Amino acid sequence: MSQFTCQCCQQVFDKSSDPCFVIRVTAFLEIEPHFDELDYDDTDRDNLSVLADTLEQVYPIPDPTLHDDQPERDFRVCRDCYQRFMTDPVGRDTPAASISFSDN
Repeated sequence: MSQFTCQCCQQVFDKSSDPCFVIRVTAFLEIEPHFDELDYDDTDRDNLSVLADTLEQVYPIPDPTLHDDQPERDFRVCRDCYQRFMTDPVGRDTPAASISFSDN
């Protein structure tokens, strides 16, 4: 008998009768260069130079969340928690009263 524990509600389920859903979350920094509207009409613009300037502005940022790799996490959840996640993936509509914290 194979079991899994939902990482959201902490209930134990039997895999033979209850589906286990895997939610994979990948986080990364979205970087877009900022151009003036006049730059779009400039056909003599050196695009490689613009890209190099943008990269020089981004890399010196002292931010511990910036990594070369993309952090990825998997969460094994039950059907109910999966449906709740798909309805409200960032928890915007979750009332604060339903969030439980440890006694630390």
